[in-house]
Amino acid sequence: MKKVLLLAVSFTAMLAVSAQQFDMKPGIQPEVRTERNFEETLLNRTPVISSVTAPAKPVKSTTDVNIVNIIDIGNSFNAFGLYNGGRTALWADDNLDAITFTHRMTAPPGSGYVGFGYSTDGGMTWDVNNEVYNPTLGGANARYPQGLLYNPAGNTDPSNAVFSYFAATLDGSNTGGASWGGYAAGAFKMDLSADPTQQDWSSQGPYRQNVPSTMHINPVNGDIWVFESSLIDGLGNQYTDTLLITKGTYNATISDYDYAQTLMYAPAFVAGNAPSDEKIAFAPDGMTGYMSLLWDNGDDPFAAGYANYPVLYKTTDGGQTWSDPIAVVMSGPEGLTEIKYYLTDALWNELWVNPELVHRDSVLYTTAFDHDLAVDMYGNPHISVTIGIASVDTPYSIIASGGFGATFHIFSLDQGLTWMAKFVAHNKTFRGAFADISEDNRSQISTTMDGSKIFLSWIDTDFEGVTDNIMPDIWCVGFDVATHAYTDVFNVTFLSEGWLEAFMGTASYYVFTEGNDYIIPLVYQTLVGGSPDSEVTFKYITDFMINESMFIHIGNEELNPVNHSFAVSQNYPNPVSGKTNFIVELDNLVKVTVDIYNIMGQKVQAEDKGQLNPGRHLFQIDMNAFAPGLYFYTVKAGDQIVTRKMIVE
Repeated sequence: MKKVLLLAVSFTAMLAVSAQQFDMKPGIQPEVRTERNFEETLLNRTPVISSVTAPAKPVKSTTDVNIVNIIDIGNSFNAFGLYNGGRTALWADDNLDAITFTHRMTAPPGSGYVGFGYSTDGGMTWDVNNEVYNPTLGGANARYPQGLLYNPAGNTDPSNAVFSYFAATLDGSNTGGASWGGYAAGAFKMDLSADPTQQDWSSQGPYRQNVPSTMHINPVNGDIWVFESSLIDGLGNQYTDTLLITKGTYNATISDYDYAQTLMYAPAFVAGNAPSDEKIAFAPDGMTGYMSLLWDNGDDPFAAGYANYPVLYKTTDGGQTWSDPIAVVMSGPEGLTEIKYYLTDALWNELWVNPELVHRDSVLYTTAFDHDLAVDMYGNPHISVTIGIASVDTPYSIIASGGFGATFHIFSLDQGLTWMAKFVAHNKTFRGAFADISEDNRSQISTTMDGSKIFLSWIDTDFEGVTDNIMPDIWCVGFDVATHAYTDVFNVTFLSEGWLEAFMGTASYYVFTEGNDYIIPLVYQTLVGGSPDSEVTFKYITDFMINESMFIHIGNEELNPVNHSFAVSQNYPNPVSGKTNFIVELDNLVKVTVDIYNIMGQKVQAEDKGQLNPGRHLFQIDMNAFAPGLYFYTVKAGDQIVTRKMIVE
C-alpha cells in the first residue's frame, strides 16, 4: 500500500515539475552518474596524450602570499586508485601524531599491489611505498584500496598501533571473468615486528562483493566497518536491494582482524537502482553512528523516481542494530529552505525561460553522486555534498555546472529527527573528464577526534574561461559544533605547487590539533599531461591550518571566499614576442589599473580595468608594437601595487 501511495504522490509531483522543466533555457545540460567502478583496459603509455584541453598554468609568484607546503609521499602505476570519489585513503590519529596513506603500487612490483606510507611526526616526514598486499599470494589484482589506523585505548606510542587496509580485487567471483568479486584485507603492526598479514575471500551466494566506497573504525573498540550496495558485477542497474556490511574485530592473537558479513534489506524505489555513494561514521563515544547513502528509496515522495537525496541508518549500540531508513527531504513544500533558495535570483533567471512562473517549492533538487559523512561530539551527523537542480527529463541527473551547483553542509542537531542545510559556496565547475575517467566536486569531510569541529573540503576549478573541473584547487571551510560558527571559504592550494592541479583531492577523516590550530591533512595526485594512464606522484599538504579565531560567521551570514591576498602572477610566455598573459587575484571588489613601463621608467601603456569582483582574472597584453627589451607591468588594485618584469623579444 505504501509503494502505491508513493507512486501516486510522485506522479503528481512529476506533473507539477515537468510542465516547468520544458521551460528550461536551451543549453542547460544535466549530468548523469558515470560508471561507478571502472574496469581498466590495456594501458598504453607511449606516447602520453593529454586527455584534457586546458590553458597553460601561469608562473606563480610567492610575494606576500600564504602558500601551503607540499611534499611527495609515494607513487602509483596510474591514477585509477585514487579517483572515483573520496575513499578512506588518508587517515590521521591526533593521539599518536601519526598519519597513513594507502594506495596502489607502481611497477615494479605492479599496479595490483597495495602499498602505504606513514608518518609519526604529524606528516612532516614519511616512510613511503611500503608493500602490504601481494596479489600473487592467493588473491587477485587489488583496486581502490583504503586504510586506517587502529590505536588501542590509552596508547600514545605509534609503534603500538596497527595499520589496516581493505581493497576490492578482480577475482571474477561475482559473475565470472576478470571482474569484481574479491575482497582483500590485512594488517601491519607499526612496531615492524612482523610482515603485513593478508586475507583474500570471494563472493559467495547472495554476498556479492564489488567496490566499497567507505571504510571507518569505531574510535572506542577499534572495530572496522565497510559496507556497500550489493550489485551483480558492480556495474549498471543491477542492485539486489541489499546492503553488504563487512565488520572486522581485532584479534591480538593473530595480529589481524577477523571479518564477518551480514546483509541488510534496503529496497530501491526503482528496481535495480543502486545508491550513488555510501559512507559510514561513528561518534567519539563509539555508540552512535550512521550509514549514509545518496539514493532514492521512495521516502521522499516528491523526488521519488527522479532525484537522489541523503538516506541514513542510525545505530545507538555501536552497530549491533540499525534503525529504519531516515530520508532527508530536500524538495517540495517540506524541503529544506536553504536548499530551495540557494540559487540567487540572477542564476534562477539564467536557468528558466519563464522564471517568474517557476516556484521554488515545485522544483526538484538533487544531490550529486559522491558525498562524505562525519559524526560530532553530540552524536549528530554532518554531510558534505554538492546540490543542484534535478532534471525530470533525465531521472537521477543533476544540473550543477556553470555555477548552478553548490557545496552544502547538511546536518542534524537532534540525531536525525530534523535536518538543517547551510549553503557553503557556489561551485564554478562540476565535472572534469580525463580520458576514460571523470571526477566531480568530490565532497569530503573531516573532524577533530573529540568531534568539536567539522571541516568540509571539495575540489573546484576557478580559472577564467575554464568551464569544466579540469584545473582543480582544493577548497575548505570549518564549522564549530558548539557555537554553529563557520569560517570563511579557503582556497587551500592557491598559488602553491598544487595550484590548479590538485587532482583527486582527498582529506583525512581526523585532523591534527595543536593548541588553537587545526591542521587538515590533504592529499592529491599528479596527472602527467592530463593522462590517468601515466605514473602518478602523491602530494601531501603539510600545513593547511585553520585557527580557532577564524570561526566568525553565525547563522545566515554569508561565507566569504578567501584567496589569501592580492596577487599578480608572472606573465606567460616570458620572453614574449606577441601577446602575453598574467593572472590577477583579488580578495574584494576593487578598482584595477595596469600600466606598462620601459627600462627608462617611462609609462608606455595604461589600461583602466574598472571595478573588478573578487576572484581570479586573466589579463592579456599585446606587445607586438613594442621594441625588444626589458619592460615592467604594474598592477594597482585599490591602494595595493605589484610590479613584475617582462622581456620582449
